Amino acid sequence: MSKSQAQRSVSRNPRTRRRSPGWVPDQHGAWFMVTVPAITGVILAPSWTAIPLLLTWWLGYFTFFAGSVWIRSRFRERNRPPVLVYGSLAAVAGVTTLIFDWRLLMWVPAFAPLVAIAVFEAWKRRPRSLLSGVSTVVAACLILPVAAWAGGGLDAEAWAAFAVYLAYFVGTVPYVKTLIRERGSRSWFIGSVGYHVVVLVAAVVAVLVTGGHPFHPAIIVVAVVLLARATLMPITGARREKPWTPKVVGLLDAAITVLVVIVVLL
Repeated sequence: MSKSQAQRSVSRNPRTRRRSPGWVPDQHGAWFMVTVPAITGVILAPSWTAIPLLLTWWLGYFTFFAGSVWIRSRFRERNRPPVLVYGSLAAVAGVTTLIFDWRLLMWVPAFAPLVAIAVFEAWKRRPRSLLSGVSTVVAACLILPVAAWAGGGLDAEAWAAFAVYLAYFVGTVPYVKTLIRERGSRSWFIGSVGYHVVVLVAAVVAVLVTGGHPFHPAIIVVAVVLLARATLMPITGARREKPWTPKVVGLLDAAITVLVVIVVLL
């Protein structure tokens, strides 16, 4: 082999040995969804079972993400290692969790159709579709009552927290689309704003019906903030020369998520 050929071979190696994108989830907004509801459930009803349960949940998320990358690539060899690694770790954590409380299997039927929908959308190479987004949000929020149940505290307060998180995180799916992928789309904008109007009305009704417990009156304030965000961010973004950057969107979402968590724990 000539010197020039050897140099070309070496220069190609970094590309051919590049790691699979399945190792680290690239949907940064999903980090809030897979951590906030789960941790809230543990806060509402602490238990030793929560330790392996949370490990199973987070490793399961990494496995799901790696699996979706592998499926979308039509099972390319280089995308298989993270599936095997995360899947094995999740399996060990899952078995450990069941040793603590095997009755947690009763929640599997609730998650199965949600996972099936997300996997189907991954196979169709539509991981960011509305259907995929909503199904993963529901699954992410459902871990809250699971964690609360494991700690013996699945009560009205836990279900109220689940409802608030579900309303909030589902709304982020169309909202983010109006800022990035569907920027300037009138139909997506109307749909996003319309959804948040419904959330505001539901928040008012929930507070009035329950007398402020378990739905704290502050959820009305949060709903107003979410409606304002869903309205103003796309409008101001459309008037800018450049759209809002993912960093700005993420920082705003982080601040609002903290607000939602505070209200849930009041």
